[in-house]
Amino acid sequence: MRWWLEAQKQLSRSNRRIMRITWQDLLFPGNAPAFFTRNPLPVFDPHRIDYSSANAWWLAELSRIVYRLGEFESPQALRPLRREFLNRVGLDEIGLFRSEQSGTGAVLVKSRGPDPFAVLVFRGTEQEIEDLLHDADTWPVPAFNNTALIHRGFKNAINSVWTPIDAALQTIDCPVFYTGHSLGAALATLAAVRRAPRAVYTFGSPRVGDAGLCELLKRVPIFRVIHGSDVVATVPPEVFGFRHVGQEHHIGASGRNDFMFDPRLVFDQLTTPIAMLADHAPINYVEMI
Repeated sequence: MRWWLEAQKQLSRSNRRIMRITWQDLLFPGNAPAFFTRNPLPVFDPHRIDYSSANAWWLAELSRIVYRLGEFESPQALRPLRREFLNRVGLDEIGLFRSEQSGTGAVLVKSRGPDPFAVLVFRGTEQEIEDLLHDADTWPVPAFNNTALIHRGFKNAINSVWTPIDAALQTIDCPVFYTGHSLGAALATLAAVRRAPRAVYTFGSPRVGDAGLCELLKRVPIFRVIHGSDVVATVPPEVFGFRHVGQEHHIGASGRNDFMFDPRLVFDQLTTPIAMLADHAPINYVEMI
């Protein structure tokens, strides 16, 4: 009887946590009403090549706001505009990259001030068929002029936007960081193969390639942040040769009791994402770092 009561307590805690996350948070993170709300704001250190929780917070928030379509991407762009949120915290959007063919998107931002830094932020999966097809195309193919094997869908996605990104990066004269959430995390990892940055921070990243890719990127500081029991971090399966890249940093507790039915919480259980999905929401990464 005691074990059952303890299980119910854990379930209740898990559901209270999940109730804070909506399907909107998970599927449309760019529609959030506010960004960069932490007070005081952490100080970003552009010279750090080891893991920094302050840098991780900034990059997690950038990985969330990149889902907010700008005025040049959508005539129905939400107000305040993405660039307005960025400007408020001393960041300028200096590059926008989007492939109409693949749907892949990325933004390049640069800080103002005497010690500037730049961040290339890849957008994760949007609710568009092109992104879903890229996610599902897991066939391993050779990396860029290399024997390492990588996810074919991710390779096609990064290739579709890389030429203008590479040209823009060549003009940057300050430290550059790469980041992204979900699909964006995978693309940030592959971008490091094409041109190495100061460091890469990924959030909720799927596996991107095989052990050869890990070897290829072993000299690049890559910090792979996983929240709770984020299911995206478990795919594609290792049985197909896929391996995670970089140094893992786990935040938040794993939700272990999602499938325990509680009739008192049935409405919440049916209308909010279960923990392995809720844990993937970008807002969780921002709040828990």
